[in-house]
Amino acid sequence: SSGINAEYGGATLELSEHFSTSYLRVIRACATNDRETIITASRDMGFLSGYESEVMLEAHCEAIRVVGEPFATDEPYDFVERAAYKRVARLLEVFAKHRITAPPEESYALNRKLSGAFLLCNKLNAVIPCKPLFDRVYEHKTVSK
Repeated sequence: SSGINAEYGGATLELSEHFSTSYLRVIRACATNDRETIITASRDMGFLSGYESEVMLEAHCEAIRVVGEPFATDEPYDFVERAAYKRVARLLEVFAKHRITAPPEESYALNRKLSGAFLLCNKLNAVIPCKPLFDRVYEHKTVSK
């Protein structure tokens, strides 16, 4: 049979309300290029300890900007042309050398979900207006609080 079969080990882990809301804040900060909020929310979530070097902070912010890029523009996002996974992969050496705290446990499931979705969109040659979708989720989450 022809079709797409997507299985992500651990990607079905339920994320806490605090983690989900904080992550939405990080992505919104990415969309508005608000570096300080990216760092503050990332510390609040446990991605950063507060003692990172400037090299690590810049790599972290760059990785977040890459992940948040589809949600930062009103234009349809071309997942093939932009190839976010390749740009994040280049930052792994910096993380390996400069990270002083492990990412929060929930981030592993979230990263599997996001990387799976990004790779699937890449394989499908997807061009999607992601920002309106994100804005609806963000509005629903922040208004319903």
